[in-house]
Parts: sequence; structure tokens; C-alpha cells
Amino acid sequence: MQPLLTLFWQVLSFRLGPEDVPYHRALLLLLLAINLTVTAGGQYLSHPNDASRAVLLPIIALSVECMVLALLLQFKQLTARFVQSITAIVGCDTLLTIASLPLLVLSVVLPAKSPLLAFLGLIEVVILGWSLGLRAFVYHRALNIGLLMANMLAIAIFLLVMTVTLYFFPELLPQSTAASRGT
Repeated sequence: MQPLLTLFWQVLSFRLGPEDVPYHRALLLLLLAINLTVTAGGQYLSHPNDASRAVLLPIIALSVECMVLALLLQFKQLTARFVQSITAIVGCDTLLTIASLPLLVLSVVLPAKSPLLAFLGLIEVVILGWSLGLRAFVYHRALNIGLLMANMLAIAIFLLVMTVTLYFFPELLPQSTAASRGT
């Protein structure tokens, strides 16, 4: 387990790329299960009254990302890179999710007016930026595209995941005051 943690940390710190991740489908399936469990657990911590949303949100996000990456690799005729690329993304995303769990617990425990909540939000934004940077790095290496294009692709896929999520869970979108009054 320690070599895997070290490997994913090196990918997270941009020292190794997805090509350095072992091509092992069983490892990918194990990491998918761990990632879905950890992410669903984090979602459940923040919304304990909605277990179905806690389970479905990570499934939707992973499914969309896997489909888009598979389609892009197919288009570029680089399908052999899918397992390693998605393994790198899922393994690193799991580490980032585990790192953000204490922040999530603190945000649930702290009072609503705590000044520490703004700082926790800032740390979450940094983790989100790191996650997008990681994905851009993996896309850059896997798809043989420039870093700027890879960053734009990472943001586009993130926005696509958000759009699909809001399609299935429109209640996540804050309602405007005019819409809530019925005008």
C-alpha cells in the first residue's frame, strides 16, 4: 500500500505522469470502489439527510469523466492509455478527498457564523484547483496536448460534470428570490 501512496503523491506533485502508473484493471476497480466510498462518505457527512444524493453524485461525476476521457482517447487513437490515466486520476482524487475530509468535518461542526468557515472555504478552493491541475496534467500526458489546452479541457469537463449533476439534482441550484416567490 505504501508504494501506491508514494506513487500517487508523486503524480499529485507532478513528478510522475500517468504513464508511470501500473496498467492493472483490478487496481483500477479497487481504487474506483475506494474513491466512491470515500467521496460518498464525505457527501453524506455534509448532507446526512440525503443518502441517495451522497451515493449518486460521485457515481455521476466519475461516469462523466470516464466517458469523456475514453471518447477523447478514442478520438486521438490512444485507447491503450485509458486504464493508466483514469487510475492516476482516481488514485490522486482519493488522496485529495481524504485530505479534505477533516475540512468537511470542521465545516459541519463549527457554528454557522464562525470566521474559520471562510478560511476552510479557501482551503477547499485550493484543493479544487489542485485537483483541476492534476487532471490537466494527466490529460496533457495522456492525450499529447499542450498544457493550456489540457487546463481548458479540465475546466470544461468539470463544468460538464456540474451541468450533468444539476440536470439530475436541480435542487442543488440555489433558487432566486423571484422564482421562490412565484413571479
